[in-house]
Amino acid sequence: MDAIRWAEKDKLAKVLLQKSHLSPENFKALLLYYWKRDTTFEELGKRLGVQRSGAWKRWRKGVDAILRSFYTIELGIYSGVLEPEVAEFLLQDLQDYLSLLKEGESASKIRDKIELRMLKMLRKEPKKGY
Repeated sequence: MDAIRWAEKDKLAKVLLQKSHLSPENFKALLLYYWKRDTTFEELGKRLGVQRSGAWKRWRKGVDAILRSFYTIELGIYSGVLEPEVAEFLLQDLQDYLSLLKEGESASKIRDKIELRMLKMLRKEPKKGY
């Protein structure tokens, strides 16, 4: 399935995008770039309807947003303020992701596991008005 169609149809991806540091445009750039590893920024620009430099900027902003999230999690771990249950979910998700990359596990099987954990976590999340 095409990366953009997947993101538009997948309910959990939509929820996670809303709660993330990523803009929809930057997320699209990341999806298109990483789902087809040999994509050039010129090709990416054509798919996004921007020039090559605009495609690179969207990709770069997406990467930067993910790194900001990583540093936020690291700060939570380092300072001892990350909830143990969140740490457990992260650990399981990262182990599944590594299985996908190293052992060739099915992406859909990994997504199913992540969906179950995220639904469990989202049900426990207090309502905050956003």
